[in-house]
Amino acid sequence: MAGRNVTLAQETDYPWGGDVDLKIGLDRSATFSLRLRVPGWCRKWTVKVNGKPAADRVTKGYATLRRAWNAGDTVTLTLAMPVERIVAHPAVSEDLGRVALARGPIVYCLEQCDHQTPVRTIALPDEARLTARFMPRVLGGCVVINGAGLAPSPSGWKEALYRRAEAVGPARTTKIRAIPYALWDNRKAGPMTVWMPRA
Repeated sequence: MAGRNVTLAQETDYPWGGDVDLKIGLDRSATFSLRLRVPGWCRKWTVKVNGKPAADRVTKGYATLRRAWNAGDTVTLTLAMPVERIVAHPAVSEDLGRVALARGPIVYCLEQCDHQTPVRTIALPDEARLTARFMPRVLGGCVVINGAGLAPSPSGWKEALYRRAEAVGPARTTKIRAIPYALWDNRKAGPMTVWMPRA
């Protein structure tokens, strides 16, 4: 690059965390551009060089750093990865009134083995607090999302297929745990759901 031998050493726990560190290796100082991909899902990000802010805009998906680089320079790209609720286009009738969970580039699902309530009956209230936590012993180590959903009352149905709405008891709160969709079906067989009714 620019007539110099350049190496980049990357350290990160992405996609579980949003920090990506790049250490520049050079045989001699050189001026060139380094372009860092800022994914479309990311709405808040920062770039620092040697601990100081270095870029403030993205062009065609990339933050560009043009400067004189020295051996040992460190670039840190930080991508904010909050838990987000995702809804589908209204034309997708199967998902109308439903919500899915995502964090960073990962879509999540509810797997039956983490729940006593049937996962396909669990609704997610808009105001439910959701927290992300890295669990080293779950599926080889991954970030899970914990929160509370609502489950319909199971009592009083007996053999009935339908009942008057006012005769059904209120929904009850139930704990939920969402795992990365890409990792489901690696523990026990059972139902799974991505889209939950929005409550």
